[in-house]
Amino acid sequence: MAARLLAIDVTGPGGGAALLLDDSITVRSIPPEVRRGRSLVPGIAALLAEAGIKPGDLDGIACGVGPGSFTGIRIGVATAATLAFAADLPVLDVGSLHGIAANAPQDARAVLVALDARRGRVFAARFVRSDSGLVLDGEYRNAPPDEVIEGLASDTWLLGDGRRAYADLLDAFPGSADAPVRPDEIARLAQPRFAAGEGKSPDQLKPLYLRLSDPEIRFGQTPSDTSA
Repeated sequence: MAARLLAIDVTGPGGGAALLLDDSITVRSIPPEVRRGRSLVPGIAALLAEAGIKPGDLDGIACGVGPGSFTGIRIGVATAATLAFAADLPVLDVGSLHGIAANAPQDARAVLVALDARRGRVFAARFVRSDSGLVLDGEYRNAPPDEVIEGLASDTWLLGDGRRAYADLLDAFPGSADAPVRPDEIARLAQPRFAAGEGKSPDQLKPLYLRLSDPEIRFGQTPSDTSA
């Protein structure tokens, strides 16, 4: 099993980088108010230096690819791909909503992550608790909030800033609007996938936007232009 992994996720608040060495994970977080573009690479350099290793000593790089902040997604994917090219390492893409779901308490049997996607919609994913942890139930969605909570059990733990944007609907569920993205969880999720041989070349690392940006909408692009 791959034992030396760097994971990056700056798709939302509280992101940064995590270094997995065997069973130990060290995280270098970037506070929400700090500019990610200026802080991510120095933070990664410090993380590796503290561990006494170089990028070439890694077995792979995992990246949270979204959905979330367009700027954060681009920064994270570009940084992961550049480092992987330079060090000749495989990469893996991991959906960032998985990392947010990891903030739920261990006794939460079901989790919904809902991020504000604007225009009356949320980025959403449902998870259920299994013996191995939280497992995606269905797929990532870009949908109206009333649709993503349809049929949801009242004790489902709901995480993400969608709670704040659509409080009238989503505050009925336990949870938090301020759950951060978790690069440490990205590392944990990527480890068995690397071990199974899923690593890909850096040019195959693609963002997962799930919607067009406002400038793209104004210029008339179609959703297919943002496919992962």
